[in-house]
Amino acid sequence: MNSGDDTRESTRCPGCRVELPVQPWPDNPKIHASAACLKAAGDLLVFEIEHREQLGYLHQLRMDAYHAQHVQAGAPRIGPVFALNGLYMFLERGSGNVDVRTAHGIMANSFDDWPELTAPESAGQLTASDVLAAGGPDEVEKAMLTWAAQVWDAWPDSDRALVRKLTIDLVPARYLHR
Repeated sequence: MNSGDDTRESTRCPGCRVELPVQPWPDNPKIHASAACLKAAGDLLVFEIEHREQLGYLHQLRMDAYHAQHVQAGAPRIGPVFALNGLYMFLERGSGNVDVRTAHGIMANSFDDWPELTAPESAGQLTASDVLAAGGPDEVEKAMLTWAAQVWDAWPDSDRALVRKLTIDLVPARYLHR
């Protein structure tokens, strides 16, 4: 039986390039994302909150992966640096939510000459929508970790090296767990 859903208008996200059905969702001019992709990210947040005991430790990682995948040209330079800093701290240093947010505060208050990073043409194959569609909490957890690693790995080596250096230079070692 054809429900008619296959004829719905779709939109391609300019950030992650996922194609999703058009959604009545407000735009966010600070994020290079379609309304449908923003809705998927919001739905993923709701899923995370519903399963916060298992997924709560990934809250900052989810935000950083999404923002590093949806960099707006001309946006403040601090945004991509912070998103990559969060990915670096979690994936390579084992730092969690509070440590990453603390590092962001320390960095923001001790530095202001942020480098201009240029987002890669493709920042990973997985998207927030893919993570949300992964299944239950175990599958979403695994997909979120894979997504974040893909996004981090998609950025140029030189940008990742610069973020590592800024983090090590600006953030006290006690927030970097490895």
